[in-house]
Amino acid sequence: MALSPAYVEIKRLRSSGNGGAALSLLEAHRPANEEDAFEAMICLFVCGDMQSTLQVARTHPWTANGTGKMAQALGALLEHEDPGVALALARTAIGNAGTSHDAAAIYLIILQANGLVEEADAFVTRRYRTPPAGETLLLTIVAEIAAAVQDWRRAYQLASAVISLDADNFRALMTLSTTNFAVGNVHEALGNALRANQVRRGAPPAVLHVMRCHNKLGDFYAAIGAFAELGPPDTEQIIVPDIHVELGVAWYGIEKTQEAITALKAALASAQRPITAIRTLLKIYIQSGDTPNLERLARDYAPEIHADIDCLYTLGLGCLNRHDLSAAMAVFNESYALFCTQNMALSMLPWPVPEPRLRHDLEQLDLLLRRGKLDAAGHDALAVLKRYGDQTQKLNTTFAPAGVDSDALRHALATVRSRPLQPFAGPALGGNDYAKLEQQYFDSHPAVVVIDNFLSAEALDALRRFCEEATVWKLNNDRGYVGALLGQGFCSPVLLSIADQLKQAMPRVIGDYPLLQAWGFKYDQRMQGIHMHADFAKVNVNFWITPDSACADNTTGGMVVYDVPAPSSWTFADYNTDQAKMQAFLKAHDAKPMRVPYRENRCVLFDSSLIHITDELHFKPGYENRRVNVTLLYGRARSYG
Repeated sequence: MALSPAYVEIKRLRSSGNGGAALSLLEAHRPANEEDAFEAMICLFVCGDMQSTLQVARTHPWTANGTGKMAQALGALLEHEDPGVALALARTAIGNAGTSHDAAAIYLIILQANGLVEEADAFVTRRYRTPPAGETLLLTIVAEIAAAVQDWRRAYQLASAVISLDADNFRALMTLSTTNFAVGNVHEALGNALRANQVRRGAPPAVLHVMRCHNKLGDFYAAIGAFAELGPPDTEQIIVPDIHVELGVAWYGIEKTQEAITALKAALASAQRPITAIRTLLKIYIQSGDTPNLERLARDYAPEIHADIDCLYTLGLGCLNRHDLSAAMAVFNESYALFCTQNMALSMLPWPVPEPRLRHDLEQLDLLLRRGKLDAAGHDALAVLKRYGDQTQKLNTTFAPAGVDSDALRHALATVRSRPLQPFAGPALGGNDYAKLEQQYFDSHPAVVVIDNFLSAEALDALRRFCEEATVWKLNNDRGYVGALLGQGFCSPVLLSIADQLKQAMPRVIGDYPLLQAWGFKYDQRMQGIHMHADFAKVNVNFWITPDSACADNTTGGMVVYDVPAPSSWTFADYNTDQAKMQAFLKAHDAKPMRVPYRENRCVLFDSSLIHITDELHFKPGYENRRVNVTLLYGRARSYG
């Protein structure tokens, strides 16, 4: 049975986004058969008339074939019954021969409603790897499923195909916004969301995405303004808790603490308990010193906090900023344990594996072997890495074995095998006149101070040994260097002592500024370092711990700091990744570079908004000769997204 001519035209009109004309034609022509009735349901559903869709589902005398069962399944879903009821009907329907593309789309919608995204993706792979052109509803749903499984390229292609047919397709616009946001195209994501908000003014999903994009870009006032466009509550009210989260983030961004707290508490009043709201409230209470509310939040949301690395990281920073180093170490250890149990290092592992990443891990395990600190499992991992590392010395080589060899290589690279945590109780800083250094910082233009003999001999030795032996270097950069973060294992008693004692030694420059982040980077001698960027803090403390004997050219190897700051209006992407924009900015402002050559135990302390870059590197071969720098960032200054 096929659609009657009138309903062929109705489908064409609604598929091209001309819902008004489709509904007018629908009113003028009664269904001639069951296929027409099903098209009527789909047309009403796509046009947003859920009551009429449900009415057709209830009143039409459906047969027991696939179309009739799928119509009943859609009706069950719209009646807000247990989605499992709709799924049982849909499973029966989809098994019938000759199921239409629209019926398949409804089946996929019902799978999504039941949380069965992987099953939906498997169904698409079997039947619709290449969806038929012109089937707008099916294309839309398949795009949503691709986004749900983070196949961003496919999601973008399919949603774009929908927009080429129906420029005002709300769901496709939202998929494009989600996809662009996920891959870092925030401006394009914002454009998609703004367009979706024009199509359905005040719809919560569109407002949410608009606010999220503005917050990511640091345009907090625009995010607050977008909240005012929110329409009245409707069936999409489930989105509202996340909207309150974004509102709270925006208020927090402009330092309106009480307004932020009110919005975030509104988000937590829902049954969803959004983790972003908890994270942001933790930051607010810690930074404001509101201990009673902090303790109450930590007690009321203990399950969420202790299952979330970001929450634990924030709690650890709070302990550190209260000078409670023992408590900070305990919380950071808990965060690290979660990092391990959640296999985050495995998810961060680039695949295929670049040769520089494999080379670092191979050299580090070999060092542990030479020092007698490699267990039996470590010996096995070293043997795996040697199979690949001995093959070539070419930088552009990658490794991606299959099957059991794949599992072995992933396990060898993603497992933390050593994390020596030696107690540290001595002075962490070297014997410098910090009052004089503070005055030098304030008198300098730009604000840059070079501090030699930065660490005490004991602290330098302890930190260097930790960086050499701790196998926590799981961040990979395509420029060849590896990194480690404070909340993901790059934490030791000596590092916390350095961060704490520096705050006390420089009360005017750092003072009450909280530590925001600490990391280490370790460089491949065959490549160069970090590209041009600024950072999201007030004060940047960057120091080097590799012996002077490793540097083959002591006129280079350090860093270059320019004498102009990145504009405060720039986003994180602008001042961290857009090399051409920064180059143009520096040229337009006739920026002058300040070169600080490499020295062991040298620190460069500077205004974090100044654009800077790793100087050219000339370090000798060998694992212990790799340049290692440690960075401490103090004080919130600009958007980090």
